[in-house]
Amino acid sequence: MPLLGSRSFAGSAWRVLGLVLLGMGLSHCKGDPDGVDAGVDAGVDAGVDAGETPDAGWDAGPRVQTLMRDVNLLDVDARQRWLVAAQRDDGGTVAQDLATGETRRIAPAADRGAFSSDGRLLVLTRSPGGGNTAWLWRPGDAEASVMGTQILSNVVLTEGATPYAAFLEKTATGGSELRRVFPLACDGGTCQVETLAQVEAEWAEPAGISVGERFLWLRGTRATWAFDTELGTLAEIERGFTNLLRVSPSSNRFARLTPERHLQVYETRTQALLWDVVVPPADGALREVSFFDEDTVIVGRASDLGAHPRENSVACTSRGCDLIGDTLCRSRSMGGGTVLFCSATVCSGVTPCESSYDVMRSPGVTLSHVGGAIDLEPTLSDDLSTVAWMHYDLGDLSGPRTLLWEQGMTQQQLTFPWRLYTTVFSFVPGQQRLAFVNPKQDENSGVENVLSLWNGAGVEEVGVVEGTPVHPLFRASPPALYLNSSQPAPDGGASVRILQRFAL
Repeated sequence: MPLLGSRSFAGSAWRVLGLVLLGMGLSHCKGDPDGVDAGVDAGVDAGVDAGETPDAGWDAGPRVQTLMRDVNLLDVDARQRWLVAAQRDDGGTVAQDLATGETRRIAPAADRGAFSSDGRLLVLTRSPGGGNTAWLWRPGDAEASVMGTQILSNVVLTEGATPYAAFLEKTATGGSELRRVFPLACDGGTCQVETLAQVEAEWAEPAGISVGERFLWLRGTRATWAFDTELGTLAEIERGFTNLLRVSPSSNRFARLTPERHLQVYETRTQALLWDVVVPPADGALREVSFFDEDTVIVGRASDLGAHPRENSVACTSRGCDLIGDTLCRSRSMGGGTVLFCSATVCSGVTPCESSYDVMRSPGVTLSHVGGAIDLEPTLSDDLSTVAWMHYDLGDLSGPRTLLWEQGMTQQQLTFPWRLYTTVFSFVPGQQRLAFVNPKQDENSGVENVLSLWNGAGVEEVGVVEGTPVHPLFRASPPALYLNSSQPAPDGGASVRILQRFAL
């Protein structure tokens, strides 16, 4: 992961505004269609409330367990009954019963997989290079059922009384169709597929779908459409993709910023204009446009980094736009809500420019602030009360790292002699404990990676990670981390993947 120093963060990480949609889909977070993801997209976050009782089949076992080798972790259902992984030797996709350890093949090798929040459905996808195929599996089925083999988009899984999967699929005539599959229509390896809408032939290209409370949003490189699931109608929202259309958290509203700096918010169903305000002029090019909530849109501008870079952000509502500050802000959805993450480059006189970062609970209301260089964005606890940062000296990129913990007026810190892995850097779901991986010397003067937990007062070492962390997956009830790690092969061949479970 590249480091974010005083210049690289605002200058490159946020330089590209918009979506990369070729072979990719939209965000898997409900109501956040401006992000990017590929493959599977669950309409409801697959989490379990902290007070919910773990499934009766859960077997705690040792605190650290090695579950499989040479697999890529895809998903674990929220109640931790089933784990799904793809075997690296192309042996297929396997599902493991976490209570018994029994493992069986359910589909060809998939690139991505996601369970529904209740764990009763699993959607698997294989990327364009692997066949453009998607499957649906219900725990207990002997095998997953094929939903489509010419899929052009990600697959969204909506939940509720009548769950279904939706996606775009290429037709024999060169066009594409918005299609839907109900779980009960899948059996014996195949699914009955329903066509919801026809899409013109010129739009038969890789596209993205996102799902909200009522609408399915379809976005490609030439147009943006909204499908009304209640009325069964497909409406074109924008033609000539400009990267400036944004969708509200519920997807019931969308915003457009015109070249004349008019920020216009519309109702999705009727496409009626709800409000129109003028964004104040400022030095610098547009960098960020994002909904903070249903009624607030954040607009940020920044000049090209040079001798005197400038950033500026405003929060716009139907009443107009208010200055947030000389900082570049964007909305970030967390488990417990939405915050703003802001960055600025501060220059004065002949001294080197420095970076400044803020987390805001709402526009203009700062929750946490740091200056200097950080390895990655901060992480927040689910209740948004605690922020953790990884900080370092810009003059020593691979040198000591300092973990900062801020909760209200209280700040704690830990210092480590070298750079930490940033793959694992999150609070345990629903708790005030930060999980991270700390490289440390072992008794043989070698270095081992240790998964640790920090509560702001003391550090608890959970266990040794077998290799370099690659893909972490947290689950809440009971708290656990499923972690894929990579280890060099003894014979110098392909690296070995190890899948471990850490009880937190």
